[in-house]
Amino acid sequence: MDSRSSFSPRHVLIVGAGPGIGTSFASLALRRGSQVTLSARSAGKLDQLKSELADDDSVDTVVTDAADPKAFREMINDYATECDVPIDCALFNVSLWVPGGLDSDLDAITEGLRAGVVSALAMAQAVIPRMRELPSARILFTGGGTADSPMTASFGLGLQKSALRNLALALDKELAETNISVRTLTIRGSIAPGTAFDPELIAKALWSLADEPYVEKEFTGAGN
Repeated sequence: MDSRSSFSPRHVLIVGAGPGIGTSFASLALRRGSQVTLSARSAGKLDQLKSELADDDSVDTVVTDAADPKAFREMINDYATECDVPIDCALFNVSLWVPGGLDSDLDAITEGLRAGVVSALAMAQAVIPRMRELPSARILFTGGGTADSPMTASFGLGLQKSALRNLALALDKELAETNISVRTLTIRGSIAPGTAFDPELIAKALWSLADEPYVEKEFTGAGN
């Protein structure tokens, strides 16, 4: 068994928090006794999600924009440094749909890579220094089937997810001799409540993956 297993986080950071996987993972973390911090670029959306999740100080929010990786890293670094309860689990749940195939807008493709990949590395750079001081810590990424099943209509998303997988594998190798593990869940389907790809089911799979001995796992909607 991986020496970094048996993980029970005290403080979960969710980057790209929204009404789907982000909220479901936050709700699961709260039920497991974790403090939760939600991060997204809309203060109004964050306030709404916080009010839906809890009416106490178990949920915090931080406004960031993953499309600006350097400013994003600075915000997350400052927040992580000042936390009374250190962040020991960080979930990166950002992706940007970029329409079009060969004629895709290059600026949009670039923005998607900044938000969906470069800021994943920025998040890791921000939280890892303090994570190194903890007994155990996890970095989680939500991947997608477009990483190896490209869609002509939006290969911009496929570029993000394939690069994100590469990042997860590389980071976990670099951190192999530490207390920090990196995990990524490849979601092979369209996320929708009440289906085999219900956000709550995916959140549970992500939580379980944190304790698995391998970096990547697939969520196919069958037998998960």
